[in-house]
Amino acid sequence: MQIQRRKWHRRAAAFAMAAVVLLAGSVPAVSQDKPYPELDQQLTALRNQFNADTGKVRVLFIGDPTCPPCRHGASVIQQNVVSKFSSDKLAVYVVWVPLLNLQDPATLQRHAHQYANLIPPGPRVTHYSDPEAYSGKRYGSILRVPYGSPAWDIYLAFSADARWGDAAPIPTYWEHQLGGLHSTRYLDGPRFEEEIRKLLGKIGQ
Repeated sequence: MQIQRRKWHRRAAAFAMAAVVLLAGSVPAVSQDKPYPELDQQLTALRNQFNADTGKVRVLFIGDPTCPPCRHGASVIQQNVVSKFSSDKLAVYVVWVPLLNLQDPATLQRHAHQYANLIPPGPRVTHYSDPEAYSGKRYGSILRVPYGSPAWDIYLAFSADARWGDAAPIPTYWEHQLGGLHSTRYLDGPRFEEEIRKLLGKIGQ
């Protein structure tokens, strides 16, 4: 009787341990998420990746993770670009900036990871954190955003032959969800998709 009880306890302990292992494996390890590369004033990490991807059609999205319209725009890019085109000649850069709400670098990283599934990182998708909004300031000037404001909630497309030199490249095509800019360029998923299709078609994709 004593031996049978010991065997039963051992089996119960083994089952309990197995259950713990299975449960642990099913819980997302949020704390293990690696920080996204943080952009400096020269946007070095983004510029280097952009030039490394020469020969590909490139899409740059700059948005605030706490901004609902930005999150909607990110889902539009996922649905109308990333999910529609499987070509490895497409690269997407997601740059998170703190322009709707103040966020210190750690908070921006946390929010960026929280909404990363809108455009999941992968071989064709790279996320960046830009706590000083250097990218928005750079493109605010290029896109002539009123009052010298930084550009954000913007969606930029670049041809395969675009290069990033001393100055940030001018987009081949772009759309936005901001007030005060061209209303004819307001984000439209199917239209943006068609422009990407044209750019990919030029390189036989």
